[in-house]
Amino acid sequence: MFARVIGAVGRLMVALGLFLLGFVGYQLWGTGLQESQAQDSLAAQLAPPGTDTDPSTVDTEALVEQLATTDPSLAPPLPAPPVGQPVGFIEIPRIELLRVVVEGVSKAELKQGPGHYPSTPLPGQAGNSGIAGHRTTYGAPFNRIDELVPGDEVVLTTPQGRFVYRVTPGPVPGQAWYTVDPSDVSVLRDFGDNRVTLTACHPKYSAAQRIIVHAVLDTPPAAAVAAPATEPQPEPTQSSVGEASEADLGGDQAALAPAIGWGVAALLLAATAWVLGQLWRPLPAYLLFTPLVLGTVWMCYTYLDRYLPSL
Repeated sequence: MFARVIGAVGRLMVALGLFLLGFVGYQLWGTGLQESQAQDSLAAQLAPPGTDTDPSTVDTEALVEQLATTDPSLAPPLPAPPVGQPVGFIEIPRIELLRVVVEGVSKAELKQGPGHYPSTPLPGQAGNSGIAGHRTTYGAPFNRIDELVPGDEVVLTTPQGRFVYRVTPGPVPGQAWYTVDPSDVSVLRDFGDNRVTLTACHPKYSAAQRIIVHAVLDTPPAAAVAAPATEPQPEPTQSSVGEASEADLGGDQAALAPAIGWGVAALLLAATAWVLGQLWRPLPAYLLFTPLVLGTVWMCYTYLDRYLPSL
């Protein structure tokens, strides 16, 4: 009897280990597949009329080159797109990064790629444009921004043209990046120049701090849509910058119950498969139930990812 109990506990621990290992794989690679599909769709939305708008075949590099032919000094004012829509492309040659930037920095938007803070100017326009990105999940676009050094290029390409920014030194001599508290709004204030500010969680696999990199525009900015005289553009505040801090990146507490529900469903399906394997034949039972178990486990991972903080 004791041996059976030990055996059952051992099998349970092995199953739990496989579940956790699978979730790590989902976080590191499964979310990357989701981000890749979202990036294709966003890129297709930026394609000018008459060009390829099929997400499965759109040529991102060709599209960037096409947008770059626009003269920023002649481009008409560009309003911010709706949240969830593409803003343009970000390229950082040193870390081999090319991604579509989406409007918004909540968890939903950052699953699609780097996100533009709606409370800041658009890339290429006058002021301090903020862009946030993941470091370890959903394609990890900002995984290597700690490798940037002063003088590196950060290129933003939008329907208004191509804008080259140069990374500036941080507070530590010879280092471009520095860290701040997640609620520190000063990094997105107006510094009196035209710059882009990159933000991400720090250290990797943690949301305890934010890593910050600034880059200043080399050329004159593009035109922006003038704010109504009666509605002046507000400076970034605790609440506006907080979109990418604890509130939206801290995880959806309501997702815990569905995660547990799908996990229990996976466990029940696996137990049913085992019982049928004992009463019938193991191979047909396992072949029948394996897709169902994997499907419910995937749904469990999906909701568990929503529950956990964004990284």
